[in-house]
Amino acid sequence: MAADPVADWAPPSGRHVQIPAGDCFVREAGDGQPTLVLLHGLPDDSRIYGCLQPRLAAAHRTVAPDFLGWGSSQPNDGLSLGFDMLDRTLAQILDALELDRVVLVAHDMSGPAAIRWTAANPERAHALVLLNTYYGWNSARMPFALKLLHLPYAGRMVRRFLDIGRTGLSWHVYRWQVGQVLPGWTADFDRLLRIFHSVFRHSRAARRAFHTVNNELVDQIESNQRSLETLTALQTPTLILWGARDPYLKPAVARQFHRLLPSSELHMVAGAGHFVQLQAPDEMSDRILRFIREADPG
Repeated sequence: MAADPVADWAPPSGRHVQIPAGDCFVREAGDGQPTLVLLHGLPDDSRIYGCLQPRLAAAHRTVAPDFLGWGSSQPNDGLSLGFDMLDRTLAQILDALELDRVVLVAHDMSGPAAIRWTAANPERAHALVLLNTYYGWNSARMPFALKLLHLPYAGRMVRRFLDIGRTGLSWHVYRWQVGQVLPGWTADFDRLLRIFHSVFRHSRAARRAFHTVNNELVDQIESNQRSLETLTALQTPTLILWGARDPYLKPAVARQFHRLLPSSELHMVAGAGHFVQLQAPDEMSDRILRFIREADPG
């Protein structure tokens, strides 16, 4: 059964860490190796792990950063906030915190960055956990709101409404689109989404990051598709944990990951949608902690 996402939601406190690209906010809790690094997607921030992180922190050190432009992290002036910056931010955070034995837990847009970092740093990657994410072209579908923003004329009009930053259209588009990927919608989910949306609504950097990532999405997926050998050559133990009721990143996407990743294990979470870490935190933490223990060569 899905947890109450408000009563059970307790993001740890955090601190600001200076990295070359800006001021990064990081939520930390727990102790014990390896360190679990929890990476958020779009359009949210580290608090998306507010139900899962306290459970994982009972056994391990956990670190949940806000990517630059999202949540409470602020980029240096003039930086692009696209996918290249996601890759660089991830590497700079791990270096700044001197993390040498990590498990990256990646959701949504952070998946490609986590995969690339793991492939480039196998000696530092203890394991990899993928939650409803993507890489190249497969049976994934682009959410309608993102498609709308790609339209030549209507897209620019919708973007202007979003950039006004008022509740109006910005909130209704946000709530409607996220509602498509959250089966079992409740008033508690609605209140939680208002918390996430308030940062997006008031932060010019968050809106700029959102638009930049959206603009680069198709080109980035095509680039990933040309480098699928990154997946097939990856030897790091990988757990694929998937909300089975995600209408865009469907179970077929998870199965393709499982076929391409040689050292992977697949588990479908039957009642959850895209935000599986909010809807099934007990099952998620049990699966992740068990997988880490089994991946430990000691």
